[in-house]
Amino acid sequence: MLKQLLNECRFTLTIHTEGPVLIKSGHPMVFGPDMTPVRTYRNGTMEVYLPGSSLKGVFRSHIEKIIRTLKDGIVCNLFVRTEPDSENNQLVCPNYTEVSCGDKFEVRQKEAIAVRKVQWRRYPQKEDLSNEAVYLDSCPVCRLFGSTSFIGRVAISDAYLAKGSQQKTEQRDGVGIDRFTGGAATASGAKFDLQVVSSGVDFETDIYIRNFEVWQLGILMLIVTDLEDGLIRIGSGRSRGLGNVKAKISEVSVNYIGAVNGQSTNEVWGLGSLLGDDSYGTRANDKVTTQHTPIEDTRGYRKITTFRDNSLKDLKKATIEAFVAKIQSWEIPETMQFKNLVFRRGRGNE
Repeated sequence: MLKQLLNECRFTLTIHTEGPVLIKSGHPMVFGPDMTPVRTYRNGTMEVYLPGSSLKGVFRSHIEKIIRTLKDGIVCNLFVRTEPDSENNQLVCPNYTEVSCGDKFEVRQKEAIAVRKVQWRRYPQKEDLSNEAVYLDSCPVCRLFGSTSFIGRVAISDAYLAKGSQQKTEQRDGVGIDRFTGGAATASGAKFDLQVVSSGVDFETDIYIRNFEVWQLGILMLIVTDLEDGLIRIGSGRSRGLGNVKAKISEVSVNYIGAVNGQSTNEVWGLGSLLGDDSYGTRANDKVTTQHTPIEDTRGYRKITTFRDNSLKDLKKATIEAFVAKIQSWEIPETMQFKNLVFRRGRGNE
């Protein structure tokens, strides 16, 4: 899959702070606030920005909650790992459908090594699972955002100040709360100061996804829609009222490498339709149609389809519906339908 470039999507997300926002740098000032926003040297000066890694983490967490709401039990838990059983010299996977995808595939690799070691009585080479097997057995979120066994196919750049937007920060007072009295804590260090990005500041970031299925594009469109409605907060202190933002996009560009036979201008083809062989667990009819016609252009060997205004609304609606339908019909592959996966730990395989 990743050795080819079949389709890709790009758009610029403009993030507007509706209230104070703080993504902490982790380095308090010697004289000044205890908590300060991250900064970078850009355009000849130090300016605040929103790290792409922070945005990606918030987006992933948000979509995990939505998928678990639509259909529970199909999203892995990144913090659940195999459990050591020293008495039997084994590693036990408590539930194959809940353990993190990265750890799950690591167990399968080590189990294969242990089996081959007994059969051939020699230390074998590490057996790498094929990309198709890893993709097929990954949860919906890891298929898009990646895991330790499979690279993600969506990239989110750092969000820098938009052109014409002024950097504005303000200082706020904070105090620890006594959990018994509900008032201010009197212990030493309970008082602290924080510097935040003020409301009314615009940031811009680029989002890029390659070799996507239509339902995966729907994930990004759903995130954008929730950002437009102000349903996603970012940064620290969200329970204190910080992190309130809204975002918008003006256009989405979907690119194909070369001409796509049989495709109309109003159609967006996903990976399944482009592969046409049901590999990687895709479906051949992986496409959606928009009511309004987007703008089509050719640049070099790329076919570029740009969605704006009404055609962009159609794209959001169609891809989000495809995402919901995919999740509600999601089935666990046969290779995942077992529990208590164990493998023996031998010398050289610790």
